[in-house]
Amino acid sequence: FLASEAKHPDSIEKLKKFIGGFEGKSIVYIPTAANGENPYGEWETESSTWKLVNTLGANVTPVVLEEYKNSSVLDALKGKDVIWFAGGACGYLMYWIRRCELDKHLPELLKNGSVYVGSSAGSMVTAKTLTVTEWYLGESETGASLFPGLGYVDFEIYPHFEDEMLPEIKKHWNGKKLCLLKNGEAITVVDGNVTVLGEERFLEGGGK
Repeated sequence: FLASEAKHPDSIEKLKKFIGGFEGKSIVYIPTAANGENPYGEWETESSTWKLVNTLGANVTPVVLEEYKNSSVLDALKGKDVIWFAGGACGYLMYWIRRCELDKHLPELLKNGSVYVGSSAGSMVTAKTLTVTEWYLGESETGASLFPGLGYVDFEIYPHFEDEMLPEIKKHWNGKKLCLLKNGEAITVVDGNVTVLGEERFLEGGGK
């Protein structure tokens, strides 16, 4: 479940329906991307998403990737209903995903029933490449595209899209396929089948 902004009321409703309700579910909340964008640990007191997640009636456990070495984090993720990757710095998040070897082990966790939930950067890292992060309007992240993405979808994702951004985005985009997601919209991927929960907006072939 790949959202532009998972905390948006529309996205929360869509996620609730997608996973069959929050009550009693186990959620692992990974705030690592936020640590790359804001002062380390600030999410714990300042993140409105973190506060919201704790009101859903689920059993929520925060897992900060920076506090683990290699694949030791897997024990905290196994058997959880939802693995929620919060927003923030995309390249920073991908670095820690790879350092914790989640790029190798996430497919097995998802195969065994866990649902991947991405918000903003958490959704962007599911692409094969992270070129958008290099020029993302107003929040460029130099060097982020050096990391390959997780490769769960064959397009990149531009979260927090607004119509007036389109001309500027077209100037920058020169990749194969880009999905423009507005807040409140999301993408589901089930057995390779991609569904846009909202309006479909794809740029292909360098913005044409």
